[in-house]
Amino acid sequence: YFTVLDLKDTFFCIPVDVQSQIIFAFEWENPTTGQRTQCCWTVLLQGFKNSPTLFGNVLAKELEQWRNYHDAVTLLQYVDDLLIGSDSYEACLEATIILLNFLGLTGYRVSKKKAQIGWEKVQYLGFEITKGQRELSTERKEAICRIAVTISKKQLGRFLGMARCFLLWTPNFGLIAKPLYAAVKGPEGILRWTPECRKSFEEIKKKLMEAPALGLQNLRKPFQLYVH
Repeated sequence: YFTVLDLKDTFFCIPVDVQSQIIFAFEWENPTTGQRTQCCWTVLLQGFKNSPTLFGNVLAKELEQWRNYHDAVTLLQYVDDLLIGSDSYEACLEATIILLNFLGLTGYRVSKKKAQIGWEKVQYLGFEITKGQRELSTERKEAICRIAVTISKKQLGRFLGMARCFLLWTPNFGLIAKPLYAAVKGPEGILRWTPECRKSFEEIKKKLMEAPALGLQNLRKPFQLYVH
């Protein structure tokens, strides 16, 4: 059984040191009077590239206190997304209640709308997770496959970056994507979209749409081990 919690407005929970606030200064104009005022952020802000890392490190340290007393369940954290896993519904629910109270007392808020509590199958970080296996969520597959034939190297690089996140579901990805990487690394200018590129592009999308659920390996049966 699993619980997924998504914290709300998490960056705003982290105060910025007074001496560092000048780094995040900005100008605000009153829409009524037109008067301009110099302001600065006193908390960690959205859009700052290091905000996810800084917040994730702070939350990880705080969650260590919780983990020390609740080692009967598994708690995973990715920035502000939390996953609890347990063998029983009762243990999962109890751990969820205790964690919610802990987060509230620590100053965090949880999105009620996005909460998945005590489910046998949950969505977490774009994956559908159930006992012993995980698969790509329908939304994630559709997001990738909605990408049309690319016309720029930037678009193609973005597609390859997304596809590389799912290497486990795309055997021989490097060989299939070879024409696309060659096109990205070519001379500056317009992308040369060859028939080989189109074939590679469509094959990757097809494999992702047909991607099976991945389960834990059975050491008594043969399996392939990919090393990157």
